[in-house]
Amino acid sequence: MSRIPANKLYALGWYNEGIAHLKINEFEEAMQFINTALEALPENPDFLIGKGDVYLSLGNFEEAYYYYKRAADNETDNFRAWLSMGTALMRLENYDDAIECFQRAKSLRNHDGEVWLGIGICLLHIGTTEEASQALKTAIKLKPNQPALWYQLARIEKDPLKALNLLLRGHRMDPNNIDILLELTRVYINISDPEEAGKMLERAYEISPKNQRVIEMMEYYVLETTWNEVFDKPYFAEDEDIL
Repeated sequence: MSRIPANKLYALGWYNEGIAHLKINEFEEAMQFINTALEALPENPDFLIGKGDVYLSLGNFEEAYYYYKRAADNETDNFRAWLSMGTALMRLENYDDAIECFQRAKSLRNHDGEVWLGIGICLLHIGTTEEASQALKTAIKLKPNQPALWYQLARIEKDPLKALNLLLRGHRMDPNNIDILLELTRVYINISDPEEAGKMLERAYEISPKNQRVIEMMEYYVLETTWNEVFDKPYFAEDEDIL
């Protein structure tokens, strides 16, 4: 935590309240409290990272990157800022720049499983397979219980059933992980199991109804399946004639 002036310590309370709401997926409340903290200390790196984390959770990766970068600019040796910048860039599929951020984070904290995971995933996407394999092995060794690890491994797995098993492993660790729920939805659709896909998507919507990626997945779900958006009964085209 960055140093906070004694006369501004009340802002830390607002920030902590925001993070508490973020942890239980109350994103609007989280943003309100963190914004209030930022009104008192507009350039506090931890507060900026917190706001970026809310945007990241909502699927707005560009805004998340903006706040992470501001944090890194204000405190160049902030490990979380560089790690988070790398994560946002990775989600934006800007893998080369993401690797640079992860490498900067690694220079600050070499034995962090999340850093090695990010490096490994980015290296896989740019085709550096051998180095990627070593990075992922290091990530598993340092921090095997990362839901994000199994999510990312599932995304690069070509066999849908193997991908499903990887996702379910991550899902058991974190049942409310939006990334995993949405990827499970996509995989279940691909293996022609719309009922299970609907259950996963419904849970994602309950957690984060304003998440743009959830909304996009709902549209994809309706287009790709014969189950309607309430997920509890088959959709038949002739029903439109009743309306």
